[in-house]
Amino acid sequence: MRPANEEARARAANIAFWLVVAGVVALKLVLISDLSVQIKFLPHDDSLYVGRAYYLLLGQGYGPYDPRILEKYPGISLWLAAMRLLGIPFLLSVNVLYILSGLYVLTGLLKCGVRRSLAFAAFMLFLFNPITMGYEWVRVIREPLDTGLLALVLGAMLHVYRATGEGRAAWAHLAVIASAFAFSLFMREEDRLLWALLGLFWLGVAWHAYRARPPSRALVAFVVAAALVPAASGKLYEYALRAFAEEHYGQPVLNELEEGEYPRLLAAIRSINDAKDNRLVMVTQGALHKLRVVAPDFAPVIDRLPTPSAGSFSCRIQGVCSEISNGWMPFWIKDAAFEAGLTPTLPAAQAYFRNVREEIERACEAKKLHCTERGRSLIPPMEFRWTRAYVGEAWRLAKMAFGPDPNVLSLPPVTYNVPIDLGRRFQAVTMTSRFDTLWQSSFADRPNRPLYQSPLWASRTALTKPYRAFAALLLIAALVALGIRIWLADVSTLGPLSLTIAVFGIYLLLRFVALSYVAVFMGHFEPRMMFATYALGTYFALPLIACAVSATRIAKDR
Repeated sequence: MRPANEEARARAANIAFWLVVAGVVALKLVLISDLSVQIKFLPHDDSLYVGRAYYLLLGQGYGPYDPRILEKYPGISLWLAAMRLLGIPFLLSVNVLYILSGLYVLTGLLKCGVRRSLAFAAFMLFLFNPITMGYEWVRVIREPLDTGLLALVLGAMLHVYRATGEGRAAWAHLAVIASAFAFSLFMREEDRLLWALLGLFWLGVAWHAYRARPPSRALVAFVVAAALVPAASGKLYEYALRAFAEEHYGQPVLNELEEGEYPRLLAAIRSINDAKDNRLVMVTQGALHKLRVVAPDFAPVIDRLPTPSAGSFSCRIQGVCSEISNGWMPFWIKDAAFEAGLTPTLPAAQAYFRNVREEIERACEAKKLHCTERGRSLIPPMEFRWTRAYVGEAWRLAKMAFGPDPNVLSLPPVTYNVPIDLGRRFQAVTMTSRFDTLWQSSFADRPNRPLYQSPLWASRTALTKPYRAFAALLLIAALVALGIRIWLADVSTLGPLSLTIAVFGIYLLLRFVALSYVAVFMGHFEPRMMFATYALGTYFALPLIACAVSATRIAKDR
């Protein structure tokens, strides 16, 4: 037993450590205290999420059916509605989740034997990541929330691996994984890859249990539960969401761009041979011209589609000027069908898209159209001729992974001149103080009192450049360290920390491969796609490097 005075010093050191942690958290909150929700009219993103939450709060589903209601998963809208019911401002909820998940990981690092100084440095890198002080972080979009949820999952994995490595069950931490995993599945479209992360997590749990010879019955039961509980939670959550959609919209469809008849219609149009063959264009103007003849039911939609021009987003952003690229055409076709009165409800939309698809398939079979099989979903199968494009998109994503532009705000965000009703809806749902109907009758009016500005506002931009440079070098070193640590796994057994990072690394590789593939056809992604991986990568980098150094020393000693 340790002497009483030694235990007293240890307790004092522990209290001092957590007081310092509390101090840096307070400092971060002061640093971002003047940032507020950015009110923007983006009908497929920010204002869509807010609008759905608004109607959820009214008890009216996601709102009246229109072509956009089911174009994105409902996760963020559910979060918005829940936070409003709890009286928690949206931006505060995102920042609190990020900080609490970071603290959760910190406790896991400490329990896994990471030195306090090293764990604290890693937490500082996570806490003061510039992405949390940027333009995309204060918008009502999914990436900030997704980042906090992923940190929560990885923190729980750390705790579970530590417990199972010691032959114990960790039911509370498994419950955290199950909850965060299930909710994250329907946050972003690529989060379906979290099923792979769950599988990798379970393999780690089973491996730890196998090492405990013989494992106790309680541990065996926990290993089984580690696979079944999160999976069952995800499926039950999906069932509830589908039942909700069917109750309010007539069919159990969660995302019209991923399931049902619409992606099959786009695949059928893509199968039509045309003189223009561009991987970024699935619906060419030539194909639309042919469809007017063989699918007359589609003519009202064609008539309402915008004409390609040098001023289009497709031309200005992706360089596709004589066509409309995939980043916009799938959305505009659905909009045009709704405006033509052809898709007033979800069942009617599914029936209409199926009818047009069958007309195209009959025309292909009758040789009225020259068609080639090019897949049955929104994204076509990979072809060898697109290898160069795939490598190019992968390289672009890799550069963003090591240093995404955080677009840090030095001053509070500008309030754009959006419709007054939309501003009030944002205010009602997000509880933002940036627009207050008691101060302003329109966005043209300035508030009657000056807006608050953080006393540390200049530090946000001052921090960004050195942080990004250091983080890029750190991530490169961490990538090398991960390879070394896995290579030396037979010499120095993977502990809870190394195993968590290895699982996370494999998941990142799968996600990177999938996103690169999608980018080949949908165009370049924005830097915020890498926010979650960047934040967690910088967090785990220092502990991973320390693990690799320790394993290398063990290997040399042997």
